[in-house]
Amino acid sequence: MKLSLIAAIDENKLIGSAEGGLPWQGIEQDRDHFRSYVRGKGLLLGRKTYEEMEGWFGLDHRPYILTRNRNYAPKSQVRVAFSFDEIIRTAEKEAENELVVCGGAAIYERTINYADLIILTILHTTFTVESEAKYFPDWHSKDFIEIKRQDFSPSAERDFGMSILHLKCATN
Repeated sequence: MKLSLIAAIDENKLIGSAEGGLPWQGIEQDRDHFRSYVRGKGLLLGRKTYEEMEGWFGLDHRPYILTRNRNYAPKSQVRVAFSFDEIIRTAEKEAENELVVCGGAAIYERTINYADLIILTILHTTFTVESEAKYFPDWHSKDFIEIKRQDFSPSAERDFGMSILHLKCATN
């Protein structure tokens, strides 16, 4: 089973804050790319990220929620697990071809060393957040090579450029 990480980050690798939500408003190209990539795949999310994104999931998504809260009772039918190993075993048993990690920061940190692919939307600007900032882990020191790149110029929607990178692990 392939393990991928997908995220949108600014130039400082900021992904959000402890209070939740993105520090930027929805960016259409990134949102469309995200939805297209994850369609029909298993999704691995932390509990907080899942609760923030719950309205995004349709019938073609299969979320796996990783939480330390043993009393967690989600509103919808998802798979809840308390360890990364438990999620991997469940996803393999359910014959997932690919499991896509969608955040948050602690989940990315826990899974980056197992990733076959990292898909990043890099916003060519920086943002600040009011509460504790959350960042995507460093991938530069690991063995990832760029295999695909799409660059976007600033537009009427946003006053900064962005790039969507696909980084493949060279050792997997």
